[in-house]
Amino acid sequence: MPANATGSLDTFSWDRISWETFTPFGTLHLVSVLGCFAAIAILVLVARRLTEPAEMRLRAGLAAFAFVVWGIYNIAWNWSGIDIVSGLPLHICDVGGVIAPLALISQKRFLRATLYFWAFALTTQAFIQPTLVQGPASPLFWCFWIAHTIIFGYAIYDIVVLGFRPDWSDFRRAAVFTIGYVGAVFVLNIALGSNYAYVGDPADTKLIPPFVAMLGPWPGRVLVMTALAGLGFLLVFLPWRFFGRAADTAVEPEAA
Repeated sequence: MPANATGSLDTFSWDRISWETFTPFGTLHLVSVLGCFAAIAILVLVARRLTEPAEMRLRAGLAAFAFVVWGIYNIAWNWSGIDIVSGLPLHICDVGGVIAPLALISQKRFLRATLYFWAFALTTQAFIQPTLVQGPASPLFWCFWIAHTIIFGYAIYDIVVLGFRPDWSDFRRAAVFTIGYVGAVFVLNIALGSNYAYVGDPADTKLIPPFVAMLGPWPGRVLVMTALAGLGFLLVFLPWRFFGRAADTAVEPEAA
C-alpha cells in the first residue's frame, strides 16, 4: 500500500530528521532500511538456533504478527473512511502481506514461490524507492516499513531457515499467479479509476509514483512494467539455477 534530508555523513544527527515527513534518499531513509535489515538478520539467526517445535511456534507467532500488522495498516490508512480508489488492500504489498504468513505456516509451494519472487523482484523496490511521505510521527510510517519487512523478511526466513529453493516450476507458478493478479487489478482499475499495482490510469496523478510515470504513458507503461517484472523474476531466479548446477557438479562421482 503506498503512503503518499538528504545529508552527508558529517551532518547526521537525530535533530535533523523530520518527524512529520519522509523524504526518500535521506538520513531517515537509510536508518529505516538498516533497521529493517537488522531485524531480519536477528530473526533468522535466532530461528536457526531453535529446536523444530520451538521454530514451529515461532512461525505461528510470525504469522499472527503479520496478520495483525496487515489489519492495523489498513485500518490506519482508512481511518477517515474507505476510499475505494486508493484504500482497498489490493496493492502488491497488501496481497503480499497475506501471502507471506500463509506461505510460512502452510508451506504450500505456490505460496512460497510467489512470496520469493514478489519479495526479491518487487518488494525490494519499496526499500529503494519508498512511496512514503509520512514521518515517524505517523503510524503509517511504521506500518509501511514493518509491512514490507514482513514480506521480504519472511521470504529470507523461508530460504535460510526452512530451506526453500526455487526451481523452474516455481518460476512458472509465480508468473501465472502474478499475471492473473495484474489482469484482475488492471480491469478493476479501469472500472474504479484507481491505480492498484500501479497498472491503472488514475485521474489523480498523485497516485502515480514518479518512477512509474517515467515509464511512459498508460497503457504502454503497463507493458513496460510487465516486462521489467518478468526480467526481475528471471534475475532473482538465475542465481539458484547456477547454484543448483554447481552443486550437482560438485557431488558427481569422478569417472572411473
